[in-house]
Amino acid sequence: MTKDGRVIASAHDTEVTDQDSTAHAEINAIRKASKIYRKDLTGCLIISTHEPCPMCTGSIIWSNISKVVYGVSIRDSIKAGRDMINLSCKEIIKKPNAEINIYDGILKKECLKLYNNDTRKLVKKFRKYEWINIEENLLNKRMQWFENNKTMIRKLKGNDLEKAYHLILMKIGIKRSEAPIVKKSESKIIFHSKNYCPSLEACIILDLDTREVCKEIYERPTEELIRRLNSKLRFTRNYDCIRPYSDYCEEIIILEK
Repeated sequence: MTKDGRVIASAHDTEVTDQDSTAHAEINAIRKASKIYRKDLTGCLIISTHEPCPMCTGSIIWSNISKVVYGVSIRDSIKAGRDMINLSCKEIIKKPNAEINIYDGILKKECLKLYNNDTRKLVKKFRKYEWINIEENLLNKRMQWFENNKTMIRKLKGNDLEKAYHLILMKIGIKRSEAPIVKKSESKIIFHSKNYCPSLEACIILDLDTREVCKEIYERPTEELIRRLNSKLRFTRNYDCIRPYSDYCEEIIILEK
């Protein structure tokens, strides 16, 4: 929340940690700002990644907030499968003829990443479980996936290195253009992943170091997956070149002699 171009309060949803169903980001921000400016927040601008729900919109009206800016709409979230009350803040604000200016769809593409279902699941998982438990669970899932898709996997073309590369793309569900090969030899393939990555977004949300998370959770399950093709195959990453610290993740498949 800002006033006269200065940030006066910032907050996020704390429903789970506070065990308070009213602890939405907007209400938390309003509570903080009210400690400074009392209950009248005339002239304040509230900026949110998501459209305020009916409860938060009511708080915005009663606080006399002047402007609302958000990225993702309630309708967008419902289309994505989230369970929400289908009532726009614009509709609610019309009822009392509140003089509130609303600007929607701001940085919508970036904000949508925060509400991707896979990303949200990972956020919950990263908060709740130990790394070793997540890694073991992922390893088991990938081994089962391999067994369930053996017929398609047998159709992979090329040498074992090329098959391993295509297997990784197949498992993630991405195209070659999203993870192009930049270097290739008889013993190594290096490719740069640029695809949408729920793990990356979850790490950004939780302020986790992707270098640590990828090494602790994803490296072994990925290596064990490609080793089902050939036990001499290895997988690693260049941890000096990984998102968000780089424009892409440099990933490496090696065939040992």
